[in-house]
Amino acid sequence: MKEEILTDAVLRQFLLGKLDDEQRERIESLFLTDSQARERVLAVEQDLIEDYLEDGLTLADKAEFLSRYGQTAAQQRQLRINKSIKDWALRGSSSTKLSVWARLRERLTAKPVFVVPIALTAMVALVLAVVWIGNRREQQNRHFEIEQELAQLNAPAALRETPPHMSELELSPVAVRSVEQETELKKTPDTQLVQLHLPWILKERYSKYQAEVRRVSDDESFTVPNLQAESDPGYRVRIRLSTHFLRRGHYNIRLTGLNPDDTPGLTEEYTFAVSE
Repeated sequence: MKEEILTDAVLRQFLLGKLDDEQRERIESLFLTDSQARERVLAVEQDLIEDYLEDGLTLADKAEFLSRYGQTAAQQRQLRINKSIKDWALRGSSSTKLSVWARLRERLTAKPVFVVPIALTAMVALVLAVVWIGNRREQQNRHFEIEQELAQLNAPAALRETPPHMSELELSPVAVRSVEQETELKKTPDTQLVQLHLPWILKERYSKYQAEVRRVSDDESFTVPNLQAESDPGYRVRIRLSTHFLRRGHYNIRLTGLNPDDTPGLTEEYTFAVSE
């Protein structure tokens, strides 16, 4: 008898408010007293929510759904947020979609039907957490790839070559630049690399150096390791940067000498600007 009542079709009608009072009361009674019945109702409810998010409801069912789950401004806003997040998830990999929405279903199976706004809030929080983790991982991967590229560009063998489409800039240490105008790199479609000449005016000399490149308005910085100084002309360090990750703005470079045990020694600072 219970199985006949709790079919997907009947429960869908129940959630959309299309059953008569007698049927509705019987299902509500089972929902409150039978754990298996409650799980069945909640599973169908989540299918209904996902159908709405995927625009899979008929016009009549969509109107009924919104009359029950989108009456208040807060509920409507949550549904819009969920729709945006669902659209984002659908643009990702299929494996990511399945795992995210499967976990959402498991998390929401303990939610009663009359607290759907809370369930939607939980859904938003969980998916936003997944989105944040995914974005964070992408940023870390991008950061790693850029630092790998910088290491290759500044390897001794690479620095001995003169590639095409490379600009060159002579920078002065901040400590002695005084009122000189900041050096500017003007990016053009043909400019792929920029080579920066960094004079080292301190008396201490080191067998190797390390440069940290940072856009002034950002927290992110990139490290260029294992740089060697050159004595002709003058004592200086060369570094090469790919222009594809240089954006419009002001950049700061910290050039640090490294002791034999790789502990940091003295540091010189340089700045330059990028325009497009």
